[in-house]
Amino acid sequence: MNDIPPRRRSMTYDDALTVARVWRDAGGSPNIELGALEPLLWKDGSLGPADLVAGLVRSGMIVSMTTNGSCLAANARALKAAGLSLLRISWHTTDPLTYREISGHGDYRDFWTGICTAVNVGLKISFNRTLLRGCCHDLPEQLNFVSSHNSRLKLHDLMWTPEISSVYGDLYQDWRPVVREFVLPRTRRVERIGHAIGRRRIRFHLHGGGHVEVKIGDAVNRNGNPCRDCQHRGVCLEEFGDYLRVEPELNGYFCYLRRDMRFSWREIIDAGPCASANLKRLLHSLTDGRTDALLRGGALRYILVPFCNYNCFVPGTSISWCHKTSGDFTFPGRPRRTDSHQHLIVLNQERSRSDEQPHYR
Repeated sequence: MNDIPPRRRSMTYDDALTVARVWRDAGGSPNIELGALEPLLWKDGSLGPADLVAGLVRSGMIVSMTTNGSCLAANARALKAAGLSLLRISWHTTDPLTYREISGHGDYRDFWTGICTAVNVGLKISFNRTLLRGCCHDLPEQLNFVSSHNSRLKLHDLMWTPEISSVYGDLYQDWRPVVREFVLPRTRRVERIGHAIGRRRIRFHLHGGGHVEVKIGDAVNRNGNPCRDCQHRGVCLEEFGDYLRVEPELNGYFCYLRRDMRFSWREIIDAGPCASANLKRLLHSLTDGRTDALLRGGALRYILVPFCNYNCFVPGTSISWCHKTSGDFTFPGRPRRTDSHQHLIVLNQERSRSDEQPHYR
C-alpha cells in the first residue's frame, strides 16, 4: 500500500470565482489576497495568474497579491492590465548571498529585475520583510528605495511554528529596536491605525516619501472562542479571524496553527442558493458571534497552489522558517509529508513547551 498522498491540485478558476461570490453574497468585504505559496506559479489550463486577477476584478473583488518575485518580470505588465490593486513583494534582504540562503536557491538578479519591471509598469507595490535576529543591517538600503519610490515596507514578526520552536527565541527579532535604530531617524510623522479585526498597526511616514508599517499585539483579544482554550495562545501573534485562508481543495482555515479547525467550502457551495446563509451560520458558530466583524473587516486569502519554487531557510542553516510548513505542501528538495495530519502530532508534542513560551509582541 502506498502511504504517500496523491499530488494535490491547484485551485481552479471556477472555484476561485465561486468562493468569492459566496463570500460577497454573505456580506463579506471585497478584499481578496492571492498569497502563499507562490501565486505566480498558478495556472488552470490556458489561464494564468493575470486571467484569474481579471476574472475576480470583473466579479467586483479588490485583488491584491503576495509574491516572492521570482516570476514577476514575466507577469508584471499583465497583472497591471488585469487590475491588480496592490502587489506585495517578499524582500527579506538586499544581500545576494543572504538572499540565496533564505530562498534556498533564488537568484537576486532575477528578483531585482522583477522589482524594477513592476515599478516601471506602474503597479502599486508594498514590500514585506520578516525580521530575523542578526539580519537587519541592510535595512537602510531598503528604506532608501522605499522612500524614493513612495512605496511601503512592512516589517513582519517571525511567526512561531512547532518546526522552529526549539530555536525561536534565538531567531525572533523584536521590531522596536530595529525601528528605533533605522526607521525613526528618517520619520517625519507617526500614525496609529486601528482595524475592525486583527492586530493594530503603526505607520512611520518617511522623509522624502513612503512609509514603514508594523503590527502591534498590545490589544489582541484572545479571551473568546477558540483562542481562549488554544494551547498556542502564549506564542501566537495573530488575532483569530483577521483573514480566512482558502486552500486549493477549498478547505477553509482561520489560523495557520489550528489546522485541526477547518471547514469545507465545497460543502457550502454545494448548498446552492443556501450557500451564503450556510456560510454565515458557520462563521457565527466558530467566532463567538463576531460574524459581521469578520465579514466586514477580514479578507479572503487564497492559497492557489500547494507548492512553492522556493524553500526558505534561516541564513546559514537548514531551519525552515516559513509558517506554511504546517501543512501538506511541497517545497524544492524537501520531502512531502506522508501523513497530512502529522503536524497535529507535532503540535501535541509541543503543548507543554508552548505554554512556557513568552508572548512575542
